[in-house]
Amino acid sequence: MARPRQIRITREGFYYSLVLAAVLIGATSRQLNLLMLIGCVLLGPMILNLVYGRWATGKLTVHRRLPTSLHAGERLRVDIQLANLRRWMGLWAMRVEDQIAHLSTAQDSPARVGVFFPYLPRSSEKLSYYEGTLPHRGRYQFGPLRVSTRFPMGLVKHSLVTGEPVELLVHPKLGRLNPGWLKQIREHESGSQQMTRRGLLEADFYGLREWRPGDSRRWIHWRTSARRGSLIVQQFEQRRSQNLAILVDLWQPRNPTAKDLERVEQAVSFAATLLAELCRKPGAQLHLEVAAVESFVNAGAGSPVFLREQMDALAMVMPHERTEFPERLGHALAMIPAATPTILVTTRPVDWEALGRAAAQRETPIDGRTILEIEVHDDVFGRFYEDASPAVV
Repeated sequence: MARPRQIRITREGFYYSLVLAAVLIGATSRQLNLLMLIGCVLLGPMILNLVYGRWATGKLTVHRRLPTSLHAGERLRVDIQLANLRRWMGLWAMRVEDQIAHLSTAQDSPARVGVFFPYLPRSSEKLSYYEGTLPHRGRYQFGPLRVSTRFPMGLVKHSLVTGEPVELLVHPKLGRLNPGWLKQIREHESGSQQMTRRGLLEADFYGLREWRPGDSRRWIHWRTSARRGSLIVQQFEQRRSQNLAILVDLWQPRNPTAKDLERVEQAVSFAATLLAELCRKPGAQLHLEVAAVESFVNAGAGSPVFLREQMDALAMVMPHERTEFPERLGHALAMIPAATPTILVTTRPVDWEALGRAAAQRETPIDGRTILEIEVHDDVFGRFYEDASPAVV
């Protein structure tokens, strides 16, 4: 792998060179031996700086260690390890520079950071680090690394570019779910059940009991009733698992404002926060459907592996600009059990008629389902979620 070197005269070295040139020109034109001697003495530090810098950047290795997982707004720590492979002499005043570029957005120039190593003994290595925050989700590129020194006189800067650029996928920012958020969903679910008597499915079967006035004929267990000579009905138990379906309509207008972009990021962060909370306890069956430029759907049991896969997907998702309500969200209801509460996260008002038509195409009526609409800019959103305080840089 190529290791390009660069040599650059510093500002101090430029002024020093002007003085040196003036002395040498004056000594030559006037044939003054004493002035020529002074010029040769002044030439020594420049030559020393040229030779030492070339030598110091010769036998070095540098490595960068990135975090395995990071969310936008979290504290970033990058470890830089510099090793001196020389056996008989240490190195002074070494600097390692890194550059960071956000690949998901256009930037004029990458951000540059650096760490300084005052002294590096022979045949040894030292570890340093830099910290900060990455404010946006998406893919970031780090590197390549640049090792440089201006020691001993600061007249010439020698630098060596080493290592290949590496990428880090930054997951969406995690906020805070307000206390009682799950209870609010269950209350919404219970209200829907009282209106439609939903949730009384065979999968919720609990036992048998005697007939009571008001019981539906559909609940009668005819075989047991014939055996006992009286009406026996099936008894059901309301589910209280943390199964949840999350549908996201990630929409923005064709010419979005800063507020529109903020709503998109809030919707992504809210979905990511819900998944992170639900994946803490095993056993929950989760379903995530996102309508975006490149839509995706994932379902499975809540686990660290499932959470990592969804965070990777949400980190790269981009909003769509279609004015019509996405049919895929209505089609997704056919894949979601009727007893599973569904949260519909959107950046605009929901077109319930379009959602119902799309669901009907899969022979799945939305009546009797628990579907909680959450628009990221309304009051309901504030009762469930709030942004976490940004980290102090």
